[in-house]
Amino acid sequence: MVSADIAPVVNTIVSYLAKSWKPEDDSKLPLHILEELGIVIPQIGTVLVQDQIAPLNRAAFVQVKHQFGDTVGVQAWYLRSVDDDTHAIAYADGDHNDAAFFDQLANVIGLGAAWRIGDNIRFSYDWGQNRTDFGRFMNGSTLYTHEAGTSDFSINGRTNGGTPRFWVARVDIGKSDTDKPGSWNAFADYKYFQHGSFFGGNGTEGVPDRYLDGIKSFTVGGGYVPAKDLLLEAFYTFDAKGIGRRDTLYGSENFTLGDYVRVQVTHRF
Repeated sequence: MVSADIAPVVNTIVSYLAKSWKPEDDSKLPLHILEELGIVIPQIGTVLVQDQIAPLNRAAFVQVKHQFGDTVGVQAWYLRSVDDDTHAIAYADGDHNDAAFFDQLANVIGLGAAWRIGDNIRFSYDWGQNRTDFGRFMNGSTLYTHEAGTSDFSINGRTNGGTPRFWVARVDIGKSDTDKPGSWNAFADYKYFQHGSFFGGNGTEGVPDRYLDGIKSFTVGGGYVPAKDLLLEAFYTFDAKGIGRRDTLYGSENFTLGDYVRVQVTHRF
């Protein structure tokens, strides 16, 4: 498409270029000069856009807990986002784009239980799911048509997944107390968060958010108090992997994030 007040001969030449020139052919044509002339050369292709789970601006939360004796506790909770903005998400479908619109991000129910074994061992388990269309859309996948043995493929829209769920199982031993030099703790946990069930947080100790959204991972860690008001901690996450396939420019692929290590020192003033 040509839109500039230039000589007819130049206009004809540029129009020809616009129809025949392809950027992927390693052409040295200076695009910035065409831009200054007001000339636009459209190119049809695929643009890879990273999913963004929007943060919750406001939410209502209610929780109920009950203790059974001195060793077992259970809880149930509910979180619902309120006054969400309308979010539009575009996705490719053939030679055009479609869009999905969502005005409710979170409608999460959760259950949890904890069991204390003796004075130093604690086992806990938490489960939940995000029951919104937004969560099911994020937990879905792109539809591809691909001819085996070739690199040719076409994108044919998107399909929703199931209601995204999460669960975390954890064992804790001991307790680090900054008032008690020599005290220590250790833990191991397994985390499973389907895409669309996680809205960000504090990284659950030693793991950043990107190791939680759509990821399953196993973490061990511990802490030690060498002196009053001083806490040393270390965390190691093993072989974090994607739960589902993620889109790339060449179709969907399984992916891994690998190991993650964190060491930190906390001083209480």
